[in-house]
Amino acid sequence: MAAAPTTRRTAAAAVALAVAAAAGAGIWWTLGRDDPDRDCAGLRTDDRVRTVLGASWRSGMPCGELADGLRRATTGEQPGTHTLAQAHAMRTVVLAVADAADHRVHPDVRDPLARALADYAADTHAVLTGISNTAMAHDGPAADAWQDDRGVHFAVRKDQLIAVLRGLAENPAAYATLRGADLRQGAAGLAAVPTGSDGHAGPAGPSQDAIADPLARAAAPAGVFDGVADDVLRGRGGGDRAAWQEAALQGLAPTGPTPPTFGDAPAEYLAQTWLQLLARPAPTTQERFARLNAQATGLLDLWADATRQDEDGIGLPALRDRARASTDRERGSAAGQLKQGAS
Repeated sequence: MAAAPTTRRTAAAAVALAVAAAAGAGIWWTLGRDDPDRDCAGLRTDDRVRTVLGASWRSGMPCGELADGLRRATTGEQPGTHTLAQAHAMRTVVLAVADAADHRVHPDVRDPLARALADYAADTHAVLTGISNTAMAHDGPAADAWQDDRGVHFAVRKDQLIAVLRGLAENPAAYATLRGADLRQGAAGLAAVPTGSDGHAGPAGPSQDAIADPLARAAAPAGVFDGVADDVLRGRGGGDRAAWQEAALQGLAPTGPTPPTFGDAPAEYLAQTWLQLLARPAPTTQERFARLNAQATGLLDLWADATRQDEDGIGLPALRDRARASTDRERGSAAGQLKQGAS
């Protein structure tokens, strides 16, 4: 009977030696991908983060305190309203997180930073469309936050933002926060399309070209979020996959019992009604989650119905096809970027 403890001690010693050898060879990070202390230390010791935190930075500050400090430095008291210094801080933090190895973000940072970043949804939405000349003019290494007649803004390269979204999306609630904020930007773009003088389609109703641009701006970011989810779920087992999807869907659940009318609040009507459709029962969580791929076409159909569009008059079938193609293209591109970055 004495052989069993000896065998266990031998096995334990072998594991310890393997771990020590891995650490000594510099590959422990590959084996211990979920080491939260490393994630926290990497962000805390980044000189850019130290600059953002200023006097509140401490070498041993807990990561939850670090996250709260970053949130306070990047957002103001009024949602969606920022100072130039706060937008500069947000850009700085995004760039620091984008440089993290393997898209790693400490668990305590994911939700607070996602909420802060969602407060800049107009800016991140513009970056993710890939067609905003203004965003691309301010996304280079020598660029910075800027101010115009619409407020304060920041931009980074699209691939950098996608990497940050991936790191935050390890938390499904953070994913839902960011996707929900972007959804509302897409809905606002469609809601702003001019229609007839009575608010509905008529002789002076919108042309297909007038709808195509805001539709593309809604479809492309939705595809990016699809691709981010694909990467989060890549390699996960069925139970873990379903749990993440269910948590993300819960985070995207409608916030009120009924949406406002389109006439009273068109953008909120489109977003909330789409979220209600997303929340309808389905045989499996996977089937419910798959509905997200139809986000842009769903918004388009709701807008067309609310504004009483003639399908043939605006070429609705062709618009649906364009939205699906844009979403699928961006989904594949984002997932491919993330898979390549992780290899």
